[in-house]
Amino acid sequence: MEVKNMIEKQQIVALRNSTKTKKARPPRNNLLLSLKKDDLELSFYSSLDPEIMNKLLEKVLP
Repeated sequence: MEVKNMIEKQQIVALRNSTKTKKARPPRNNLLLSLKKDDLELSFYSSLDPEIMNKLLEKVLP
C-alpha cells in the first residue's frame, strides 16, 4: 500500500531545455594557396601570417 501511495504523490515535472551556450569555434583554417615547384610542395593556409607567407614565396619563386 505504501508503494502505491508513494507513486500517486509524485509530481510530473516538465523537462527543461538545456541553457548551455555552445562553445565558439575558431575560424576554419582554409587553404589559400597550394603550389608545386620541382620536388617542393607548399600549402599556405589562412592561419599563416601574411608576412611569413610573402617571405617564403620570395625565396621559392624567382
